[in-house]
Amino acid sequence: MLEKLKSLLLICLILLSMVLTYQLWFGRPPLEKGTVPRYEYAYFTPPPLLSEVVQPSEIIFLGQEDIYLFHRGEKEYLGLWGKGLQLLTERLEFENAKRVSKESKDDWLKTAPLTLVYNFNPPVPLECMARAPANLHMDLERIMFSWDEEHLDVFLEGEEIVCIPVKGVTDLQEDFFPVEKKPYMLLPSLLVLDVPGNVKIFENTVRTGDFHGDIKMEQSPGDLDFLLNLKINVTADIYIPLEDIWAAEVSLRKEDLQREQLVRAFFLDLSMARRIEERDGALYFTNGEKGLRIYPSGLLEYTAPRLERTQSTMSYSAALQKSAESQSLYGGWLPNTYLYEAKKVEGGYRFLWRSFQDGFVLEGENTGSEMLINEQGVSFYRRFFYTFGEEISERRPFRPYKEAIARALVLKKEQLKGEKVTLLSLKPVYYLPGGKKTEKAIPAWSVNFAETGVVYLHWHTLEPL
Repeated sequence: MLEKLKSLLLICLILLSMVLTYQLWFGRPPLEKGTVPRYEYAYFTPPPLLSEVVQPSEIIFLGQEDIYLFHRGEKEYLGLWGKGLQLLTERLEFENAKRVSKESKDDWLKTAPLTLVYNFNPPVPLECMARAPANLHMDLERIMFSWDEEHLDVFLEGEEIVCIPVKGVTDLQEDFFPVEKKPYMLLPSLLVLDVPGNVKIFENTVRTGDFHGDIKMEQSPGDLDFLLNLKINVTADIYIPLEDIWAAEVSLRKEDLQREQLVRAFFLDLSMARRIEERDGALYFTNGEKGLRIYPSGLLEYTAPRLERTQSTMSYSAALQKSAESQSLYGGWLPNTYLYEAKKVEGGYRFLWRSFQDGFVLEGENTGSEMLINEQGVSFYRRFFYTFGEEISERRPFRPYKEAIARALVLKKEQLKGEKVTLLSLKPVYYLPGGKKTEKAIPAWSVNFAETGVVYLHWHTLEPL
């Protein structure tokens, strides 16, 4: 009898050992999913409301003859966005919504005296701004407020178009009329460069606007004929200011993150993470499942390959919310940081967040943050933010947009075939040059052709950056 009990106990111990060994090697969940009673997350900054970080890429006021446009961070923009958001959340009766065709919407807008447009790039879920019924779930590409003398109609446009009438609008029209007006023009769908009259980059010296210096341009005689014969298809709504855009180089300062708090955000128990100092001066932390590398420059890279291999069924809105919360946890939010790009990829969603100053986005290698996220958590994160300082150069106007387009085409002439090109975007930005001693942001034209990709041109010399 005693021998049978010993044998039974031995069998139980062997089975328990097998179960525990399996859990140790294959069943241990990521730390983020485990119950960790001794630790709690410490956010660098409080998680923001999504309406604060997924604002429109631009706000456009369309009168009967005039177009006014406002960018992120500008005073007039903030006022218009706040009023529009209040209307969406407090006065919009979604039960009165009706689906309309694009043709009927366009017909209505043609006769409307005033229209205010919020463009979203990338699109943003409606639930980020207002509590809408489930049957109105959509990713918004634009919101349009259209007035006549007595009526206001709100158009929500995404995969479909929804029109919602608003009652009692006599007090709204004046509130939404911009005080500071910046006139713009919409580029035609087919653009032909009038080189001799408007683009003088083919002379040995160039004189434009109030600038009285000489800019040396190296151009071949065939460049003139090449541009005159070229037809430029404009596939998106591109707005160009009618007045000069003035700008200057701005000093930059790298953000200073508390390293110990940052490491604890990724590894709740530091005793479980191994610290390695690499030859290039970078610090690498790993627990075997995920790794965090902090470079001497301040660049942060985090990877959790196991989470990246997970099949994701997460919704866009849930991923966006989780991304905003994760950014609060992993370094926090700097002022004037907004959603710049969002994309569904294998293994989850990829989000890019960028900084803005005076309506210009800061673009360049490794600037801002990039995040890949799914239900299990963050599988990839790269972060390198700057804060803007003082202007460190003379303020000068941007060169005319046609000159920027022509210059970009000449620089990429070898990549072009035929007599047609497609212009995807054209905008003024701040450009972050590469190199270890980057301390400034340079104003630049960002010219993006489908055939060549993005070209950055110095705002006043049009030299490639």
